[in-house]
Amino acid sequence: MQVLGALPPRMLAKAIRDGYDPFGRTARARAGVLDPQRNGTPSALAGPQARHATWSTLATDSAVHATYWISEWPRIDVGAVFLQPLLMQTTAVRTVAMVMDAIAPSRAITEIEQARTTDIADETTRQRLGQVTTARQTRKAEATARREQELADGHAELRYAAYVTVSARADDPEALDRACAEVEHAAQQSRLRLERLYGEQDYAFTFGLPLCRGLS
Repeated sequence: MQVLGALPPRMLAKAIRDGYDPFGRTARARAGVLDPQRNGTPSALAGPQARHATWSTLATDSAVHATYWISEWPRIDVGAVFLQPLLMQTTAVRTVAMVMDAIAPSRAITEIEQARTTDIADETTRQRLGQVTTARQTRKAEATARREQELADGHAELRYAAYVTVSARADDPEALDRACAEVEHAAQQSRLRLERLYGEQDYAFTFGLPLCRGLS
């Protein structure tokens, strides 16, 4: 993968526009081929021409969308291509987005030191009361110690969130249900748990656009 640089304004506007209107991208791309000066989209046209949000969907121009939050990641060891079913083995139109934010080293160190202190204090209390340390508690303490070691080795700590937006043609009432079922099945194969963001589809949809949104 070669990184060519940041998108210029017209191409950024095109990426946003293609998210709202994925089934109109072919016509927009054709206009750019015929006239290179028209490649991309004017910033004023980056948003949808029309939009309508319901409890579980968002309709914009040619498409209707449903956005999910990846609430759980694999709880077992997986290979490097564990996302292949979701990313490559479904024909549904979908956007998979991950938003990451680096935590300041001073804050990360403070948080991990507090967590370590809590783990040690809890272990001491259990020993004094004659309680057994469970496997879950041992795993939690080991994970905290591993995070501390990674910080000591100079690794950065990140907070992140990931979202999946499924899109279908607005003129086919059942197309979105079929696409959502396909993507949900692919996510299960990738050992992911998806939660549909009911009641906030219009806001959640923007998490899949190149706007660096999705972290509170």
